[in-house]
Amino acid sequence: MDFRRLLLLRELADRRTVGATAEALGITASAVSQQLKLLQEEIGVVLIERQGRGVRLTEAGEAMAAAAAGVAVAMARAEATADGYRRGEQARVRAVFFPSAAEMFLPGLLDRVAERKGLRLEARLEDPNAQGFVDLAADADLVLGHSVNGPEEFLRSGLVVEPLLEEPLDVVLPGDHPLAAREVLEPDDVAPWPWIGVPAGFPFDTVLRQIELQAGRVVERVQLMPDLRAMEALVRGGHGLSLLPRFTARGALRSGLVLRPLAGVQACRSVVLLARADVAARPTVRDVMDMVHAEAARIVRDDGGEA
Repeated sequence: MDFRRLLLLRELADRRTVGATAEALGITASAVSQQLKLLQEEIGVVLIERQGRGVRLTEAGEAMAAAAAGVAVAMARAEATADGYRRGEQARVRAVFFPSAAEMFLPGLLDRVAERKGLRLEARLEDPNAQGFVDLAADADLVLGHSVNGPEEFLRSGLVVEPLLEEPLDVVLPGDHPLAAREVLEPDDVAPWPWIGVPAGFPFDTVLRQIELQAGRVVERVQLMPDLRAMEALVRGGHGLSLLPRFTARGALRSGLVLRPLAGVQACRSVVLLARADVAARPTVRDVMDMVHAEAARIVRDDGGEA
């Protein structure tokens, strides 16, 4: 079925005469009649019948004209969608978060996205090493990564790397622990105690190895946990000390644990936003990236720091 002929029928339904239809479309009246005749032959039903010197639509013609109006609306929406994509707009943004970043950023980010009509954020969790975060940018619109070695660890050609925040890694311990009375802890203070560590290769293990170097002794790792909540639970149970990122450990304070900054070592992780340069240039993706930055500023403000 020729879509243009169907729209011609719709115009005739609105304008009622062949002459008015021809004038509106900038073609001759004979061309209108010819195209409508071909449409009738194509569909196999009578759409128009003569009425005096003019014509009128049959019941089938009225039904087809109404259907044509619906098709016209669908086509207009399709054109608008295509125009949006040509401008770099999109309805769905795919984002990858490491677990504690999802805890920090995702609730507020989803609130911000909800204010943008028609936009949907699809989030998934991954927690690889630095190169793994870079690799994830090939299949996602944006990636939140973290490293204890600074944002520069992620720098690659063709990749946009935007620092979001620097999150201190604090020693977490029960409120009744002998070290809890101290405002700041040194490597010599914490090295003699048992630790809930992380598996080899996880970023936080770098900090624990710094503690060992500064204290001149090997730390006893009684458990190796890849999950922050499991680490927190074991510390709460009195099974050892651990390191937790400050902003995502705020909930631990409500369960009787305390956080203490660690002096003498580089105990901080950089949280960054990654995207391929061509993807970051899309207006919708750029808007969501700006929302992530706004969430990062809120997180820092809530901790009493500067945005």
